[in-house]
Amino acid sequence: MSTIQEQLRSFATGLLERRGALVEWPAGEEEGTAVLPGPLVEDLGAEDETVRLSGRPGGEGLCVNLATDFLETAGRLLEAEPRVGVFRVPELYLKRGSLEEIVSRTFTWHNVKVTTRAVRSVRVEYHTWWFHVCMASEDRWETRFAVTINASSGAEVPLPDPLHLWELRPAPRHAAGAPSTYREAAARAVPQARQLAADFLGRMDARLARDRKRLREYYGALLRETDRKKARGRAQPDPEKKEAKKRAVKLELRRKLVELDERYAVDAALEPLVLLRTELPALAVELTVQRKRARREHFVYWNALLKQLEPMRCSGCGRGTFSVTFTNEDVEPLCAECAK
Repeated sequence: MSTIQEQLRSFATGLLERRGALVEWPAGEEEGTAVLPGPLVEDLGAEDETVRLSGRPGGEGLCVNLATDFLETAGRLLEAEPRVGVFRVPELYLKRGSLEEIVSRTFTWHNVKVTTRAVRSVRVEYHTWWFHVCMASEDRWETRFAVTINASSGAEVPLPDPLHLWELRPAPRHAAGAPSTYREAAARAVPQARQLAADFLGRMDARLARDRKRLREYYGALLRETDRKKARGRAQPDPEKKEAKKRAVKLELRRKLVELDERYAVDAALEPLVLLRTELPALAVELTVQRKRARREHFVYWNALLKQLEPMRCSGCGRGTFSVTFTNEDVEPLCAECAK
């Protein structure tokens, strides 16, 4: 059995077992069998609960081979798999002592008086949304990336990939729900996608500018040729015909430029792939914010992985900020741009 075929056998075995099947297919063997639960029998379109597995095309049962429709079948099974992972880190070191000085060093408060009231140990869910972005133009570009949101504060946090944490543990599937952060994550993902695609978009702009220049040079030469061309014999060229030819050349140039714009237009698609909900120990710092006669309590969070305070979420644009201005009546935080 080839290396690829062995990998396919291992993948198929794991996928079927995950869906509740009993699989007997030893490594290196060309054939095996699987006993399927009722729902999987229906999903596979099998005639019986016992299915023959084989790496060779042809015959009965499920053929695990790239030359067949096995990948399409596996895709249908994977579509039914949950795309949300729920995890927790039982313990992390939490900074001891007062955080008042750290708060004052980290944040700049522009128009309010802020008092640190209390610090308490809490557990906070961080939602890491993995997105897939694809941009198609005259060429194609795609990648995947993650955006992590503090589910309590709504602020984006540059958290490392939770799956790389050795302390990570699966959380109960019935873990309590948390506020939806998809809208916030998607809003933060759009500018990040543009930034990641900057080189691709720059190449498309450069190609568009190059092709526009070539078109203008070509049709400019045609216009100059029209001006230089003389009628046969000694008769003077007809001015109306000459102008008609010029108009035709200019119209054709405009049509070609529109075609270029359509050719290099970017069709972008952003879609979520997976959500990782990770519960971490953290410190919640309670702040009393006094703005003229209005007062409000806010919280900032000390992140045990980053070993620093997280930004506050701007109530205007949703971006994280450490330079905070507050609104007059509601005492809502604003970043420098939204406060202008």
